[in-house]
Amino acid sequence: MESEGKLWGQEESTALQIKMTFIAIRREIGAALRPLGLTSQQAQTLHILATAPGATNADLEKLLCIEKPSVTSLINGLEKRGLVVRRPHCDDARVREIYITEQGRELHTAAHKLVAEVKKRTEKAISREEAAVLHQLLRRIREAHEA
Repeated sequence: MESEGKLWGQEESTALQIKMTFIAIRREIGAALRPLGLTSQQAQTLHILATAPGATNADLEKLLCIEKPSVTSLINGLEKRGLVVRRPHCDDARVREIYITEQGRELHTAAHKLVAEVKKRTEKAISREEAAVLHQLLRRIREAHEA
C-alpha cells in the first residue's frame, strides 16, 4: 500500500494516509464478513437496527452517509433475505420504520464479533494515549471539512 502513495507522489499527504488506512480496514472487515454473505454496509445497517429499532430510511441515510436510492436498495436486499422488515410509522403512513428480524439479529451477532476482532488489531497498533490524540486530530480534520 505504501507504494500506491509513492506512485502518486503524495506519500506525505495526510488525506491520502487517512484514505489508505480506511481502505485497508474496510478491506479487512469485508473479508471477515464475506463468509456470512454480508457487506460492510449491510453489517452496519444491521448494527444500527439492532441498537435503534424502528429507524427510517432518512435515519439510515444520515447514519450511513449514503444517498436515498442506495438506502432503498440496501433495505430491499436485506428484506428479501428475511433480515429486516418494514412497518408503517404509527403517526405518518408515508414513513416506514425498519426492524431487524430474529434471523437478522443472529447474523448481526456473528458479524459484530468478526468486526470486533478486526477493530482489536487497530487498537493494538497504538497506545491509549496515542489513540486519544489521534481521535482529537481526526475530529479536528473532519470538522474543518464539514464547515
